[in-house]
Amino acid sequence: MIKRVLLAIVGFIGGVLLLRRFGLKETIDWRDAGKPGRVIDIDGYGVHIVERGGGPRTMLLIHGFGASTFSWRELIPHFEREFRIIAVDLKGFGYSERDRNATLSSTCQVAMLKALLDRLGIERAVIAGHSMGGGAAQRFAATYPEMVDALILAASVTGEEPVAGLSVPPWLIRPFAPLIGALTAEWLLQLCYYDKSYLTPEVREGYMRPLRIRGSLDAVLAMMSQTAGDPPIDATRIKAPVLVLCGAQDRVVPLKSGRRICERVPQARLVVVDRAAHNFIEERHEECAAAIAEFLAEVAPCSEAPAGV
Repeated sequence: MIKRVLLAIVGFIGGVLLLRRFGLKETIDWRDAGKPGRVIDIDGYGVHIVERGGGPRTMLLIHGFGASTFSWRELIPHFEREFRIIAVDLKGFGYSERDRNATLSSTCQVAMLKALLDRLGIERAVIAGHSMGGGAAQRFAATYPEMVDALILAASVTGEEPVAGLSVPPWLIRPFAPLIGALTAEWLLQLCYYDKSYLTPEVREGYMRPLRIRGSLDAVLAMMSQTAGDPPIDATRIKAPVLVLCGAQDRVVPLKSGRRICERVPQARLVVVDRAAHNFIEERHEECAAAIAEFLAEVAPCSEAPAGV
């Protein structure tokens, strides 16, 4: 009995030391975080967006799990002339507000995106999503098909199931979340790049800094728990033309996911990017931009429709 108690004490102390040494430290207050874009109030919630360009059309960019508007920095310059580009941080991610009372299911994120476009006076847009953001993009296109000119899915989840399910109560895993979060973030970053030299200290900081905003881990846990209640996406309601971009060497969301999307959405076309891991929209941005431009020139040629206000 005494031995078990001693082992438990040693384990507890060891766990505390590991958390202090390696755990993800949330040291930044959201209100004081230097934001690359601006914050818009959407139904009482601060949503961060980065805007570029001023073309006659709009392109909405939705990031993946644990990421932010930072993911799109390499692709945005390719489309600034032709589009008004709006890269958005989903609720609880990037530089958007952290609110423990907010609902972070995919359904609610899509409702936020709709309200954001309404707030900006945008009636139609090209919607692009990366990874988890691809699932949100599909759900948006199925919910509001009249608002989507074209759909671009890069390294996208299939959208058939929640991105992540949490089978235990969030409060049970919360004490270990800082350590798990730090280890998982570093592991995923390494996995996301084909050429590891691309993962410079600046790139690593670009991804890690928003995760140090207070409330980030709680937001991740809430999202993982709440997405389990999302209804399935009705792919038959997706009417827009769809481009599916996949990395040939993606081990996070493998090529078979892209092929599955094409099975569910008959009008989808698949483009495979070689020598490309999960974050190929950064590493192979020139090839991605060329494929997207060719696709849009065919299915959604430029019109004189206003880009919004």
